[in-house]
Amino acid sequence: MTLLDLTLTPNRSFQSQHVRWVLGGVGIVFFMGGLRFLALGAWPILPFMALDLALLWWAFRASFASGRGHERLVLVDDRLELVRVSAKGAERRFGFEPLWTKVLVEEKPLGDVRLWLAARERRVSVGRFLSPRERREVGTLIKAGLETYRLGRPNISSIA
Repeated sequence: MTLLDLTLTPNRSFQSQHVRWVLGGVGIVFFMGGLRFLALGAWPILPFMALDLALLWWAFRASFASGRGHERLVLVDDRLELVRVSAKGAERRFGFEPLWTKVLVEEKPLGDVRLWLAARERRVSVGRFLSPRERREVGTLIKAGLETYRLGRPNISSIA
């Protein structure tokens, strides 16, 4: 039975259609400015404007590529598993025993929050790409899932 199944993905403010609009708008402004510089005899500026536009395209492309990474947290049966998938598709799995796993929400002085899963000697960060508010919410969800798991378990300490 699945008690918790979360998929965490990075936030992206633009869709690919919006990026095309931004690049097209910047390109038009650069073209108009480039015509003015060309008329003034300052043609050496044109390659730098083209380079700026190319770097802006590259930055958006890199941002979308990094957005393909995600994390999945699943609590099934007697195992809590965190699967971290990089932007290139490489998977890394972390397994935890739900009875002994703690959720640590570390508040930083400037308002930042770090979320950790800790068990025994190991501590793994969760949702590094999320906002502080989202990390707090995810920490609450994980704690609730672990508490539900623990309440459903028979009491092991009572030996007949």
